[in-house]
Amino acid sequence: SGTGKTVTVTQRIEYDRQSRPGQDPTFTQLFVARSVRLCRYVEGTVSEDTRTSFCTYGRLISDVESCLPPGRHVKIFNPSQRMDFSRFKQEFHNLSAKSERVSALISWMVIRTFLKGSLEAFQSPNGLLPMDAFVKAEQLGKNRCRIPPELREHLYAEFLRYQAYLADKKLWDDCDRVRHLALRIKESMELDPDAFSQVQRSKVYVDEVQDYTQLELLLFFYLAGPNGLFLAGDPAQSVVEGTDFRFEEVRSVGHFVGSVIQKPKTVNINFRSHSGILNCAGGVLDLMFSHFPNSAKQLKKDFGLFQGSRPGALLGATVD
Repeated sequence: SGTGKTVTVTQRIEYDRQSRPGQDPTFTQLFVARSVRLCRYVEGTVSEDTRTSFCTYGRLISDVESCLPPGRHVKIFNPSQRMDFSRFKQEFHNLSAKSERVSALISWMVIRTFLKGSLEAFQSPNGLLPMDAFVKAEQLGKNRCRIPPELREHLYAEFLRYQAYLADKKLWDDCDRVRHLALRIKESMELDPDAFSQVQRSKVYVDEVQDYTQLELLLFFYLAGPNGLFLAGDPAQSVVEGTDFRFEEVRSVGHFVGSVIQKPKTVNINFRSHSGILNCAGGVLDLMFSHFPNSAKQLKKDFGLFQGSRPGALLGATVD
């Protein structure tokens, strides 16, 4: 946080504009973020240009759905029937007799990130990751999926009960909607290029990319083409429940669509905090990683522009 990732996105938007000769009407840009506030900030930072649009991820999904022809994949997603994490926890997980072994957040993360939101799940005929691909640790790799092998059969059994619950209550989750939209986009690309051109953009910029699953990233690749996507994010700052992000998964999606992905560039000069705070925080992280090496993604340490005052730590303090 504070290393200038969003500023880098705004500079890239301006750079790409200047790289196009004149006011090329065929050149279009789209900035996407989950936060309305972030969209407004970026829109207010870059210079005005009618070829550039800014929208939240939720608005983008709705806009693309309304622009594409129904095709063979027609399904209505009623907002009142949406299953989010809060509803999952209250209506399903807390009432499951076998939910005590794993927290609701871990179960939700497994469903969103691997069982329904992964590229392997999208490639499966029913949109679900096969049991063997999840239970066998070597299939996903120990660095990608850190769920202990002894819990995976239990989690997959819970997932099957969850899918049955969705079908019985006629509910849907975000993975269902995004997969359906990805199939519609793919169909339009192949059968109705004119319709697809209405939603395609020359360049797509996504901030806070750590909050997106592989399936959601696939949408961005489809809309931007193989080499028109610019991503910025921090895998240690995910705020959306159920997302376990690694930049390595972006490369997998890029390979799937035939894109050549550049090696991610790291920004670790912090403009928000001084070195006193950063060094203190880095010391805490060093202790955490020494005892729990796989608890989070290990990144390069941030450096401040100036030393600043020495921070203090309170032990056993109480607040009235």
